[in-house]
Amino acid sequence: MNTILRLARSLPGRIGLTVLCIAASAAAAAGSNAFLAQQWALWVIFGQLAVSLTFVWGYGGIFSFGQGALFGIGSYAYGVSAINLSPSTGETYSSLIVAAAVAGLFALLLGYFIFYGNVGELYVGIITLAVTLVLLTFMSSTGSPEWHIGDALFGGYNGMSGIPALGSATAPLNPGLQLIVVVAIASVVVLLLDQLLRRPFGRSLIAVRDNELRSQLLGYDVRKVRLAAFVIGGVVAGLAGGEFAAWGQFTNPSVFSLPQAALVIIWVLVGGRRSLFGAFLGAVVIQEIQTVMGGQGGGLTPIVLGAIMILVVLLAPEGLMAAVWAALRRLGVNVGRRPTTPRRSAQDIAEHRPASAGELVAENASKTFGGVKAVRDVSAAFRPRTVTSLLGPNGAGKSTFFNLLVGRYPATAGRITLDGRDITKTPTYRRAQLGLGIKTQVPSVYNELTIRENIWLAAYAKKRSVEQAEGVTDHVLEDFGLTQRQETLVGDLAHGQRQWLEIAMVVAGHPEVVLLDEPTAGMTREETSRTAQLVLQLAEGATVVVVEHDMDFVRQLGSDVVMLHQGEVFRTGSIEELRKDEQVLDIYLGRATADAPAT
Repeated sequence: MNTILRLARSLPGRIGLTVLCIAASAAAAAGSNAFLAQQWALWVIFGQLAVSLTFVWGYGGIFSFGQGALFGIGSYAYGVSAINLSPSTGETYSSLIVAAAVAGLFALLLGYFIFYGNVGELYVGIITLAVTLVLLTFMSSTGSPEWHIGDALFGGYNGMSGIPALGSATAPLNPGLQLIVVVAIASVVVLLLDQLLRRPFGRSLIAVRDNELRSQLLGYDVRKVRLAAFVIGGVVAGLAGGEFAAWGQFTNPSVFSLPQAALVIIWVLVGGRRSLFGAFLGAVVIQEIQTVMGGQGGGLTPIVLGAIMILVVLLAPEGLMAAVWAALRRLGVNVGRRPTTPRRSAQDIAEHRPASAGELVAENASKTFGGVKAVRDVSAAFRPRTVTSLLGPNGAGKSTFFNLLVGRYPATAGRITLDGRDITKTPTYRRAQLGLGIKTQVPSVYNELTIRENIWLAAYAKKRSVEQAEGVTDHVLEDFGLTQRQETLVGDLAHGQRQWLEIAMVVAGHPEVVLLDEPTAGMTREETSRTAQLVLQLAEGATVVVVEHDMDFVRQLGSDVVMLHQGEVFRTGSIEELRKDEQVLDIYLGRATADAPAT
């Protein structure tokens, strides 16, 4: 069984499954009547619409009410194109391309304002729902004959009629052939999406879904990745909308209605929002239930659908397909998405780069939150191939200054440069691309991915080569002693192990400057000593800046120290020099308070 599944996961196996689906549709068309062929074709079209949301939401983490709207845009675009162009071209297949393109363009424009406007996740759902309802209102008010494009009348509430079916102008497809065509289109769409998810873009999309912050820190442009996913989902939804208009030779504003928008989400939730095949399963199950209950207008339909949703949430929160895969895994069947890539020998951790590379300088950097000055005119030069520790009591401004270097906070005043390049206003992901490797205070990793996938994503963000990323991943796994556990899900690791993994991800990016925020928090004494040795090794090829409270760890590093107090640089020097400074002991260690007589 596992051998068959491995074959099915390969590209030849996927192509074989695609051909098998088309062949099965041909057999079904030959053995059924026109009514059943029409009904099955509609279910496949709805399944394709559900797939578009599965890709956008399940894999991209973008909860959108707008797939129904994009579906409706595609249906109207097909109708306008087919009515006006089919008399000249003699066919309507090209109108499907128009439907997909128009819906994709609309998704591009809408997505650009959403994602480049840095809209929060909750508001993405609200905005897409609002756009859907606006389209419903607008299309419902186009009943006047003046609302038309060429010979295509919008029709208002009555909808657009007289839309040509798929096929040629003189020989439209019969229900059986129509079923075969829509199954073929849906099968190819699933094949293409599946292969895309197995490519670097798919891995980066899943990474953005699981941990947006870590993706930015690795150098991925989160906005671009999400916009691309949203547009792809729009193209798939628009293509399904074109097929729907051709199927019924009619479309109306109900495709933009709230029940239709909600129904798409129900299909995906029931089938499983992280399963492309589950999207079709959910659509078929819900549509069959609706048919039995008398359609959306049936009196008991909302109650039954509500009960189904409650049962799914309680018994199979990841959907029916996830429940099936879980049952198969309990039986020892190896199912799941685990693409493999040939392994190769790797390069050294420290790349060959100029000795001067990695000079990070802050000049009078300041940060104000309202009326509070968290960082005041801090100037510090972090020299190439050295370790510098940032120390200071709580509230000294260490974390704020660290985030100014990272780019998570914009500087209120001052300047930050990397190798002489002004990066003061450069976003975090671009700083990572320019050579900053960043480890956060709380481990920021991809808990739903394996150890290997986490490190691979870090390596690929810098290399942009699958082969090189695989080689670096192998090398880092070996150096960190993680080779035997590389297929372990990160969510199963202890806190200290996730800290170690995050450092490994930083190393995999071959940074010029390494910024570590409390890298030993939650680690054992042995892990702390290993981390100190690793930091010193990193300093042989990179600039290392460490924010740390563990004085023993700082002593092991033997590093230069920049001490902050009340948002300003208070002292600089070695750790031994600071340990002998009376004011440092009073401020940082609280000696004056500790030595005061009890009262």
